[in-house]
Amino acid sequence: MKYIWSLLVLLLAFSGCSMKEVTKRADNYRLEPKNSLHVNDKSVDKVLRVQRVEGDSAVMTRAILYKKDGALKPYKYGRWSELLSTRLQEVFTEAIESQNIFKATVSSRSFAIADLILESNLENFEELYSADKSAVHVKIRFRLIERKRAKVLGSILINKVVQVEDRGASGVVKAFNKATQEVVKDLSRWLNELSY
Repeated sequence: MKYIWSLLVLLLAFSGCSMKEVTKRADNYRLEPKNSLHVNDKSVDKVLRVQRVEGDSAVMTRAILYKKDGALKPYKYGRWSELLSTRLQEVFTEAIESQNIFKATVSSRSFAIADLILESNLENFEELYSADKSAVHVKIRFRLIERKRAKVLGSILINKVVQVEDRGASGVVKAFNKATQEVVKDLSRWLNELSY
């Protein structure tokens, strides 16, 4: 009988690993707003450098954030596939380049000498809850600077709120894509209206 009990205890001890709860891995989501913007016939004969997007640590993360009852928290099973600062810089660079606004549009990683610098500061990139509904909030300030004279040519604050239609991280990502697309449209319109 002692032998059976000992064997049973040993079996339970060695099979303990298989009895542990399996943790679900977080899904990765990529920010991919649609780019359907007007392409200019003529471009400004200047090179634009799009700087890395700045912001505080709460918005410069891979976490998909939501704010509920005043507290900012990350989704447990969903996150961005890359840092927001990196991805947003790519989105802005690609959108401006595709519109042919400038002779060339480069990112901050480029060694090209730029005539103009586009700086941005991300203030909000989060889901906000109100009662049983939620919306994403994207707020970003842009500054266009003439490099040689270090002169600010213009500044704009773009603030977008888009309702979340589907529950879960994937629904929130859809809303962020839509809000980012609206930001890109406003940014492009502003850059086209400025005089250089």
